[in-house]
Amino acid sequence: QLDLYMPTRFNLKYTDKDGSEKLCVVIHRAPLGSHERFIGFLIEHFAGAFPVWLSPVQVQVIPITDDQNEYAETLKQDLVAVDLRAEVDSRSETMQSKIRDAQQMKVPYMLIVGKNEQKNKTVSVRLRSGENLGELDLEKFKTRALKIYQERSLDL
Repeated sequence: QLDLYMPTRFNLKYTDKDGSEKLCVVIHRAPLGSHERFIGFLIEHFAGAFPVWLSPVQVQVIPITDDQNEYAETLKQDLVAVDLRAEVDSRSETMQSKIRDAQQMKVPYMLIVGKNEQKNKTVSVRLRSGENLGELDLEKFKTRALKIYQERSLDL
């Protein structure tokens, strides 16, 4: 950014090669532009817990054991098909560890899947706040999440 005001205000001059005094031009440079500052303010405002529509990962599917990994991948594909950003945590960690990690990443929705959920074709929904919504049909969950996503709601 070129600044022609500040040199006048501070009487900043230089001597040219012909001996005459000339007014300087100040060039401002910022390491962060306006877009980057806006993103920084946004992160700070939400403390990283973005609304559903803005979260990089909206749904984390957490299989309780490795036996549910295939079902978890199927759920992920169903969610991605309706434009929800979903990931599966298929690491060989405890369920509590996976939930804690998802909460630290501030993922809005965690879908816990175990034997019962796989058998009933449902999901146990947990919010990043720790609130447990219980066992829901996947279609019911998708409808709820999509409504919040499409309305740009701040609610979960």
